[in-house]
Amino acid sequence: MLQAASDIKTSLLRTDPGGLRLMRGVHLMLTVLGAVFLANVVASFVPGQSAFKLAVLAAASGGHCLMFTPVSTRKAEVLGILKLGVLLTLLFALGAVVAEVSGKSASTVLQGLWIAAIMLGFAMQGLGPFWQRAGRSMAICWLFVVLSNVGGSPGLWLPVMAVLGMVTALVVRTGPWRPSTYRTYLRVEAANRQAMATYLRQLSGRATGSSGDAAVRIRDLAKLRMELQVCADLLRPEGELQGMSPEAAIMVELALEVVGDARAQLSRDARIRLAQDDGFRRAVDRLVHRLDTGEGVPEESDIGEGKTGESAPAASWLQADMAVTAHDRFQELRIAQAFKRLWLLAAKDQPVRLSLGTDDDSREGGWLRKLSWRLSLQAGVAAGIGFSLGLAFDLNHAYWVTLTIIIVLSNSLGATLLRTAQRIGGTAGGVVLAMLVDPALAEFPSVRLVLVVVAIPGVIVFLDRNYAIASGIISFLVVMGLQTLEGLPIDELWSRLYDTMIGAGVGLAAAWLLFPNRTGASFKGLASDYLNACRNCLRAEGGKADTDLQDLARLRTAASTLIATARSYRIEQAPWSSFTRSASDLNVLVIVLAQYVVLYREARSDVTRETVEAQARSGIEALVARMDKRLEDEFSAVLDGRPRQTVPGLEDDWMTAMPEGATGNLALETGWVAMLYHARKIVRCLDGLRKEKFLSGPA
Repeated sequence: MLQAASDIKTSLLRTDPGGLRLMRGVHLMLTVLGAVFLANVVASFVPGQSAFKLAVLAAASGGHCLMFTPVSTRKAEVLGILKLGVLLTLLFALGAVVAEVSGKSASTVLQGLWIAAIMLGFAMQGLGPFWQRAGRSMAICWLFVVLSNVGGSPGLWLPVMAVLGMVTALVVRTGPWRPSTYRTYLRVEAANRQAMATYLRQLSGRATGSSGDAAVRIRDLAKLRMELQVCADLLRPEGELQGMSPEAAIMVELALEVVGDARAQLSRDARIRLAQDDGFRRAVDRLVHRLDTGEGVPEESDIGEGKTGESAPAASWLQADMAVTAHDRFQELRIAQAFKRLWLLAAKDQPVRLSLGTDDDSREGGWLRKLSWRLSLQAGVAAGIGFSLGLAFDLNHAYWVTLTIIIVLSNSLGATLLRTAQRIGGTAGGVVLAMLVDPALAEFPSVRLVLVVVAIPGVIVFLDRNYAIASGIISFLVVMGLQTLEGLPIDELWSRLYDTMIGAGVGLAAAWLLFPNRTGASFKGLASDYLNACRNCLRAEGGKADTDLQDLARLRTAASTLIATARSYRIEQAPWSSFTRSASDLNVLVIVLAQYVVLYREARSDVTRETVEAQARSGIEALVARMDKRLEDEFSAVLDGRPRQTVPGLEDDWMTAMPEGATGNLALETGWVAMLYHARKIVRCLDGLRKEKFLSGPA
């Protein structure tokens, strides 16, 4: 049981390194409690105002300010909370003015304006990331304006409670008690480096064998690298932290895989020779130290010469022995090339956040054309239908229908369908759990209330990673909270489930029937753009570490966008199969293709440079041109919807030219071997994308 608990903790930390999101959830809990307490204090000095109503308004304002501000640096979060707080204060102030002007019909007018607020909020989602969060927050928070005017308007206290909630969120979130994204990154980077160094020792047969050294597998490195990626995403671009970027970590993993694969393919005699070679052992030890610390260590022969150890380890173990078979020679050259890459990638003098240049997204027509008019129309029509159904059938909480519509509607039909399934499943689970827990705690209302409060951090932890779980937690705490605070019978709260189903159905119908935003065309366009970006990257010159990593980062960003669209596309094409197999080989192939394109380009740069310096025979240049054309033809074939291309004899010619044209030049030999290896990988990736029906027909 202790081991299972440890595994759960490790899994949570790898998806939420340092507990950064968990701490934001704790801050949300403290914000809600603090806002409720302060609102009750204010209510005690204001006769005639409901303390419960003011507490709900303050908690809603503070909670939304914190929930819709992503984890970032302290400065960025302060700015985000202030901007959202000002927006909600203006929203609440508008609600107070409308309620005052409307008089006795305030409730009806505010309910009608809710649809307008929803349409405006959804329209603003096209303006950028902040407005994607702020627009949805506006649509949700107008509900609290409507509810606060039931039984009498709070008047000026509406915007005052918005300010109170914002200030509470600001103090709690940006106070001294919060984990540092930079320190968390350094800890995670150190864990990655240690695991990489240990894995290299294992691959090379240099493991110590002590009981304290746990075995490391490549999937362990992948999990740690995902943790590193999360940390890097939380660092702001202006951060000047230097270390191992996620892109460098990916390349290290690939290099380590090459070492393991090449060593496994060596003959038994070759493996024994390497294990007994002092030069090989020293090279491995220096690489292990470099991976672990990011710093070099000088060779024993260099200590008295004032050298710092920043030069790569010598490849004296790579002997040009005539007795060595061509196969063993090929695999040893792969190891030597991987060692060279590991030395360069393990340095600690590279920026963690790579500068990708400015992305000017200013479209013609300005902000007006950026507004999401189609999504706004879908939201307005769905909200109007949902609210009408709630009134027509006299549902206990008709606003839950409209609230569900706000939550499930997304920018594409596939995303809406996915969110609908998650919302219904999560709500059902949360309601059922509340029904099961209630009998056991019927006589302990204080325990129920504590359970509700403790559940709040879980919402933040799972909100971005698994909305179904987050939705279940929200439903649980809402049902338990209403039953405890307002005394509603638990049996009546079943209505939350069918209200949610009605709202989700109306929202999905609007997304499906009213100018549906299907991702088929956009997916095909993104796929074509991505393949062309890979092909253009392949054509460009490489060889500079910073430029290569930046190009890899750009391709990975494009790949992530493509994968997200592909998921929506699969859901639209085959909803049920997409839920049972939400991940596809396509996701892996798209990411891996970018990595091998950059690696091939680096190897080609090495070959080109060494060919010129060594004045090798001209046949090498012609063969390199043939290999480039082979890859160009394969990219064109995938884009045009044609079958796999073949060039008979190219691989044989390449292997034959390697010993004849490159003997005596280690850099040329290793680059030559790497080019062939990575070209194979690119062709296999493209062939895999073809089998996955990446593009059904020409792009």
